[in-house]
Amino acid sequence: MIKLIVSDIDGTLVPEGNTDLNPEYLEVIKKLTEKGIAFVAASGRHASSIHAVFQPVSERIYYVSDNGACIEKNGKEERALYLPAKELRELLYEARKMEGCYVMFSAVDGFYTDAKDETFSEGVLGGYKGNKSVVEDLEAYADKSIKMAIYCPDGAIDIYKEVNKRWGDRFSVNISGDRWVDINLQEATKGKAVAWIQQQTGASPEETVVFGDNFNDMSMLKQAHYSFASELSHPDVKAAAHYQVASWKVDGVLAVLKRILENEEAFLEDPEGTGSDTSEVNHAE
Repeated sequence: MIKLIVSDIDGTLVPEGNTDLNPEYLEVIKKLTEKGIAFVAASGRHASSIHAVFQPVSERIYYVSDNGACIEKNGKEERALYLPAKELRELLYEARKMEGCYVMFSAVDGFYTDAKDETFSEGVLGGYKGNKSVVEDLEAYADKSIKMAIYCPDGAIDIYKEVNKRWGDRFSVNISGDRWVDINLQEATKGKAVAWIQQQTGASPEETVVFGDNFNDMSMLKQAHYSFASELSHPDVKAAAHYQVASWKVDGVLAVLKRILENEEAFLEDPEGTGSDTSEVNHAE
């Protein structure tokens, strides 16, 4: 029996930085929740940006935002994990030295940058919609932030390695999309957020379905038996999942959700719809 379904957004349901979700997703999610299945939209995005995608079903689902730093249900905050202001200011000082990169802070009420470059503030952050503000100095928001994000126009991997080497023993540092490096408290992961929701809903890993595509999804993929990595994922992400799902380009997740809605028993017997259960072959512990 399926009690809980969790999905990443960027790279899993839509292209990175996009809010144009196929409306059929909303119809299917509504019907799944009417059957008593809890649904979670889990993202590195801010909650207001998740809301821009899922507003029509917002009163039915959970939002896990900022890589698990904030959990909302029915539009109400359930949990928030704040970064320590002193160390965040040190991180900000170092990030400002990273040539060509831009910094964003997330707070419960919105996300902020002091970058005046419109290519970033409007062209990049604008695509996520939500409660975005360009402020005079990010340092003033260090005491209310739940996530720091570094946008790397030339790719995230080198900046990730640099930040993780310096700060990885104190924070959770993740690649979140091709050009984003996210920094959270170590307790603030998608996996721990899903575990918290599993406790609230009484859903075991064997009753949970999770979809993801990137490194910041790996912890939550490991929280579910029915874990699906996008076919476009990095091999390490695929190794964290039991199954694969077709990409956002063909609404792969939607096809699986419809299978669960229409014939849950058949899904449980053959999650990928290939005619055989391949979980033991696809999964690497």
